[in-house]
Amino acid sequence: MKRIPGAFAAAFLAAFLVSCGGGKAGTGKKVTITFWHAMGGPLGDALDSMIVEFEHANPDVNIEPVSMSSYSALSQKLMGAVQVNSPPNMAQMYESWTTQFYDLDKLVPLDSLTRAADGLTAAELEDFYTSFIDDNYWDGRLVTLPFNKSVPVFFYNIPMLESAGYREFPRTWTDFRTMVARLTDRKQGIWGTAGGVNEWMFGCMLRQKGGDFIDEALNRAEFNAPAGVEAAQYMYELVARDSTAMYGTGYDPQNDFLSGKIACIWGTSVSWTFMKPNMTFPVGIAAIPSWDQRNVLSFGTNIGIFRGGTPEQVSACWRFIKWFTGTTGQAEWAERTFYVPARRSSLAVPSYARLVKETPGLAAALSQLDYMSFEPKSDAWFAGRRILDDALEKVMRGEASAQKALDEAAAAVDKEMNK
Repeated sequence: MKRIPGAFAAAFLAAFLVSCGGGKAGTGKKVTITFWHAMGGPLGDALDSMIVEFEHANPDVNIEPVSMSSYSALSQKLMGAVQVNSPPNMAQMYESWTTQFYDLDKLVPLDSLTRAADGLTAAELEDFYTSFIDDNYWDGRLVTLPFNKSVPVFFYNIPMLESAGYREFPRTWTDFRTMVARLTDRKQGIWGTAGGVNEWMFGCMLRQKGGDFIDEALNRAEFNAPAGVEAAQYMYELVARDSTAMYGTGYDPQNDFLSGKIACIWGTSVSWTFMKPNMTFPVGIAAIPSWDQRNVLSFGTNIGIFRGGTPEQVSACWRFIKWFTGTTGQAEWAERTFYVPARRSSLAVPSYARLVKETPGLAAALSQLDYMSFEPKSDAWFAGRRILDDALEKVMRGEASAQKALDEAAAAVDKEMNK
């Protein structure tokens, strides 16, 4: 991977400090920065509100947010903009995108700013959950910082589970399978859970069983090893053999859960934001069950700064990122959206601490931040994830065995990784 030449880095940092007073505007002129993101609906509303809040506190900065319709649209727009040297000043980005941008030397590594006069102290960096910070390093450099992060959870109908004798959500996948069987009553149109293509939950089970997506040392896929086959087979059997999981796609499972037809569904922590207005019964949040070891995949993007802006624009971007990823910024973001806070100290902010206490199971769900992991950063995984998704679709539809589908997907991913 490319590194920033030492002379350029020194010159850039000097210009940054002289022009911007170590991160504080010194010219009195208003600086405009563009920010591309994929937040929409209530999430976009929350982000827009926080941007306005930041601008009120920093009247010399004008942020122009541009919301894309989806992450797919955002990735396409960013890739195209980078190719013609016209990227925004800052943007959300998944790790596989960051790898491509970093290899092309299109990003301003944030460690050049965290070490500046208006950077972050060692204590502030240590306040981030370790996995979040580790996930933002490339070639030993802190390139980005966590932006909107979520963890997988189960939402469950509290009265329904209590009527079946469950006072708490199962902690193992074996007990989960027993519970959803007990809760299923197909004559009444009641299902224990919902099933379908779910590469995220597959990945959690894969890691819990000691497996992984790829072997980076050998540069080849390994999700078709026994751990992956067992995970895919378990997901398939809930639908096809046990008939305890309603097969559904899109928002159908969520709607059926809210109408009382499904006892529990998996989702991300942020799903609460969308479901809460339509909840007509007490809903609990639970950490997902485990196999041999605890592990969950954290999803969501990071935020980075592109090269090409003026030192003043880079400074303004950093001020926003530092504010947004700060203790109170992360607490506010988590409170408004149910994304998880990237910093431990945010849990102690009174308003957020009160929300956690008042939301059944949220504290347990947040405990997963202590054992989370991430998908591969490889730029080949951008296509590899879609290949895996297609393979799981075949498994869930009974079009191929778990072993056959995953073997074919692994071969396709190997080709992507060795282009």
